[in-house]
Amino acid sequence: MTLLTVQDLNVHFPTGEGSVHASRDISFSMEPGEVLGLVGETGSGKSVIGQAIIRLLPTSAKITGQIRFDGQELTILPDHTMHALRGRSISLVPQNPSGSLDPLVRNGMQIAEIFIERGATKNMAWEKARDLLVAVGLVPSDQIAKEYPHELSGGMRQRLTTSIAIAEHSRLIIADEPTKGLDYHARATTARVLSDIRTRENASLLLITHDLYLAEHLCDWIAVLYAGEIIEIGPAHQIFTQPRHPYTKALIGAMPKNGLVPLDGQSPSLMAIPDGCCFTDRCSCHSEICSKERPDLIQESLNGGVRCHHPFSS
Repeated sequence: MTLLTVQDLNVHFPTGEGSVHASRDISFSMEPGEVLGLVGETGSGKSVIGQAIIRLLPTSAKITGQIRFDGQELTILPDHTMHALRGRSISLVPQNPSGSLDPLVRNGMQIAEIFIERGATKNMAWEKARDLLVAVGLVPSDQIAKEYPHELSGGMRQRLTTSIAIAEHSRLIIADEPTKGLDYHARATTARVLSDIRTRENASLLLITHDLYLAEHLCDWIAVLYAGEIIEIGPAHQIFTQPRHPYTKALIGAMPKNGLVPLDGQSPSLMAIPDGCCFTDRCSCHSEICSKERPDLIQESLNGGVRCHHPFSS
């Protein structure tokens, strides 16, 4: 049974200067145990999708479309039911770990309180917390458990929030920019931890990232976002070896191992989205139709397709 289905998701943010159309007609699905990566430049709408799924967007956001998790339509669930799903069935590894941790609570207790709330004794909860610290590579666990978040590096705080996210064996983990701001060593450790989680927990992972190396290493499927919409989606190996959209090809070409070729220009404002293809002004393959008509996402498989008037051959 499909674990997560997102269908025609649109998210608007009203502002004093107009409406920001942050996510446009987003559709994808995930099976149990799969890893799907949402990749693209900063501001492409990746994080909005994750927050919409777990219902952590501001109340001012206007959301349409369907989000079905394990047979339940999340957009219409009562708040108390959605609250019960968070942590137990769907967990979030936040983009800013420092903002998600209580600076006055010891690291171990930030995990242990989850088990205490579920009825465990303090000693049992503390033992489980230390086991989770070991699982994400935070050792010596006894010492780190007794310390506070400010005593950890950025990478260690990221792993601490990851341990909180996996504490209740959630079926879906949303990891929002888990390697952002980390050095090479911390990025490698985070990648290994996320890979281990998938193997050990058999959890589905929605990876939101601009780190293409991480996405290439971890993901089964890749959805490439540009200006709030999916412009290409498919198996990870296909996306990285045979990209069909000019933007996807340019994004992969900008990776250091591929020559670090910069992509000129910038994406359009989400408050003034053009009528045609959003990538037209930066695309060397555009024609007259590109500036007039928005291309449809041509589905080529259950979870694959490209949104382009002139896609490259597969």
